Amino acid sequence: MSIFRFSSAMAAAMIWTAFNTTLNASSRETSDSVSIPSSKDKQATISSSAEMTRQMELMAKLHDYSFIDRNKKYTLPELVDLAQRHNPSTRISWETAVQAAASTGMTEAQFYPTLTVTSSYGGGYWSQDLTGAKSQSGIVVPVNFNDRASGNYSNLSAGVNLRYILFDFGQRIANTKAAKRTQTAANLSFNATHQQITFLVTKAYYTLETDRRLIETAEVSAKSAEDVLGSTQAKYDQGLLTEPILLQAKQARAQAAFDLVNARSNWEVAMLNLVQVIGAEPECGLQVANYDFSRLDSRLQAPLDQFVQAALKQKPDLLAKVAQAQAAEQSLRATKAGTLPQFSIKGVQSYQNFNTTINGAEIRDIGLSFQNYGGSVNVEWPFFDGGLNRNKVKQAASSWREANEAVLQAREEALATVWRSYTTAKSSIERKQSADDLLKASQSSYDALLASFDLGRTSIQDVLSARSSLAKAMATRAECDQSIAASLATLAYASGQL
Repeated sequence: MSIFRFSSAMAAAMIWTAFNTTLNASSRETSDSVSIPSSKDKQATISSSAEMTRQMELMAKLHDYSFIDRNKKYTLPELVDLAQRHNPSTRISWETAVQAAASTGMTEAQFYPTLTVTSSYGGGYWSQDLTGAKSQSGIVVPVNFNDRASGNYSNLSAGVNLRYILFDFGQRIANTKAAKRTQTAANLSFNATHQQITFLVTKAYYTLETDRRLIETAEVSAKSAEDVLGSTQAKYDQGLLTEPILLQAKQARAQAAFDLVNARSNWEVAMLNLVQVIGAEPECGLQVANYDFSRLDSRLQAPLDQFVQAALKQKPDLLAKVAQAQAAEQSLRATKAGTLPQFSIKGVQSYQNFNTTINGAEIRDIGLSFQNYGGSVNVEWPFFDGGLNRNKVKQAASSWREANEAVLQAREEALATVWRSYTTAKSSIERKQSADDLLKASQSSYDALLASFDLGRTSIQDVLSARSSLAKAMATRAECDQSIAASLATLAYASGQL
């Protein structure tokens, strides 16, 4: 019996010694490994710009940019299709929607029990040195003795833990509703991204086509300036005109040449903007089919009120703001529920096997094994946390108010955009007829003055002025067509109908 008591004490002392040995070793390892790096070491841990550039190039190779057919002229619907499939914004928005769906799945998982399996195995070496006193005839007599023992040990433990929340005052339900609203907002934002890309492609396309027509206008203007200079040169050679008049004609030709170069430069910039929206590389060789603006339906098919109502009912980015506000409201409810008690049940099953050898004692080996089965009903209530939950509720309430203000702001912006684009489209349509009349009048005036100049009945200044007015009228006509197309596209986009 005394041997058993000694062996149990030895085992307990061994466990405590092993724990202290492990703790001290961990403390020494932590204290030895913690150090403040120098400024040179800090700089060494930061990736260099060359490494980041190489990483960016590797990431760029993962995407195929060779989707542009250099031998094909793309129409507007085909350009929109390319942008929908290759613009990075669509992929980013899609991944955001995927993450929101995964977040919803994570919140729904809170309604299921949690089962955790744990297992560990290890061993080590222990040693002890015991001192004490002994009792003789009921009297404690101090006796110095030195009892040393040591040995190797191994420890195997395994277990299963079960936890299931019974009641939490609606916290899980609120979290799930918030996640679903966030997922709805992400899906609506994904739709809004597609509409935005469609709008950007349409706008860039109309700008490109307008710049192409302005090139044609500049070419006509340059041709007319060349004709005026030719006629002026002939009259100058015959001695019918003075040199200042010839110089005025040359100046007009130089100005027309400059306008042509400037128009071509604007077209190149517009082409680069269109390529960027599509998601292609600048040197992709994109060719765009011409657009006949005369086929554009220059009418407002519905009154303003219908566009306003459509924007409030189906504009995806506005509805996404509403869904985000709803998610913020549910998050506030979940945060408030988190400050209340939570009831759960826990179950545990564990097994532990401990074996050790003892040197310097009569018992050479000790083996201990334990099995545990248990269950409990738990109540968790953050009674005091230094104001953590109070500030969480304050933060959630502020986020909810911010989301509501964002809805109102988005609503006002949407309505203002509808009104502005509707007014712009209406005025552009009205200007179109005036631009057509101006172009006809300018063309007739220029033709008449040029013919009169050839007969020597009109001055060069009148001809050059008429040529300049004709060029402006042609440019105004092209800009009116572009304004009508762009404003109608903006109106459709602002009302969520694009």
